[in-house]
Amino acid sequence: MTTKNADIRSDMQEIQGILDNLKNSNWWVRKNIIENLLAYPEDYYLPVLEEWLRNGDDALLRNAAMEAFRALGGKALKSLVSLLKDKDPDVRIFAANMLGDIKDAISLQALLSALNDPADNVRIASAESLGKIRDEKAIEVLAGLMDDTTWVAMAAIEAIGEIGGDKALSVLYRCLEKEEYRGMTFAAIEKAGNQHCIRHLTPFVDREDDLRGLALKAIVNIADREGIKPMPSYFMSLIPLLIDLQRSTQFELKKAAFIALSWSEDIRGLPYFIDALDNEGLQEYAIKGLISLGKKAVPDTIDALRKPGGNRAVLAKALSMLGENNALLRFADDNDAEVRTEVALAIGCLKTPKAKEALLILEQDPVEEVKAAARLSLRKLDGNIVP
Repeated sequence: MTTKNADIRSDMQEIQGILDNLKNSNWWVRKNIIENLLAYPEDYYLPVLEEWLRNGDDALLRNAAMEAFRALGGKALKSLVSLLKDKDPDVRIFAANMLGDIKDAISLQALLSALNDPADNVRIASAESLGKIRDEKAIEVLAGLMDDTTWVAMAAIEAIGEIGGDKALSVLYRCLEKEEYRGMTFAAIEKAGNQHCIRHLTPFVDREDDLRGLALKAIVNIADREGIKPMPSYFMSLIPLLIDLQRSTQFELKKAAFIALSWSEDIRGLPYFIDALDNEGLQEYAIKGLISLGKKAVPDTIDALRKPGGNRAVLAKALSMLGENNALLRFADDNDAEVRTEVALAIGCLKTPKAKEALLILEQDPVEEVKAAARLSLRKLDGNIVP
């Protein structure tokens, strides 16, 4: 017994030293110290961490405590459930946040109970954590928060979207009836939805209000994720909206409208496709938009290629994809080596004396990539490989 007590005293002294070092302001240092702390029984130091969490005057201690709690995971459950009933609402918020990271059945039940907490922010944190746990058992309870304060209701809608599944979607469709939460509901359906959700969103795109862009974004992102593309005729009446949204400062909204524009096969999208070839986030859809327009896109694409600056190599590639390899011949002596490379690759399909003459010149180009492309196309012309 004496030996056991001595061991405990030794452990407590070592733990105290570790806890003192845990007050270090360097996150990487704290991370390594926490790993050492976890080697000891958690009952020896959890009371200290709980007190640190209650210390509203020292943000460093609170952060260190939360990092240790998260590292403990399931071993901290009993303590966190207890803290969820602490008299300090900030402590209850921290406990709710950390319980969401553990994703345990005990966490689920504790957080469901915390949805009745008197503090709005605790209910919000609990709803958000239930969204992280993603258990369908929480859906109906979260749905019951629609008559709570605005921010609590919106946190519940977001959490339902995080949980996902048919049951969640059924609740979200009902939430669309509440105008004040419609924007958040669009975002939740966008996250959780499948192609069958689109029909529930379509009526809201046709409404002349500030939220129609969010409904459109949800539809486009669901369709893109599901690998489906609405018929071009679907967008016919929406072209003015899609163009107007190209001025949006919200990139995700602008991108969704741009994708829809690229699906529309409408010539009014052409200047936007050409401009977006410089934008990495939109380039893929810009090329698809150009190709969808076919021959109608050729004159403007050639004009853009004649101008300096911009992503001219992509314009050259687009012309090749449009089958305009003859048009590319005139750019065989372009100043841009990337354009010359695209030209060399494209004109090998022409099988004409003029194309061969241009390729022989390009084979002597000072840039190795251009030379290699010209040699490849010359072999095509000579019939050594299949075009």
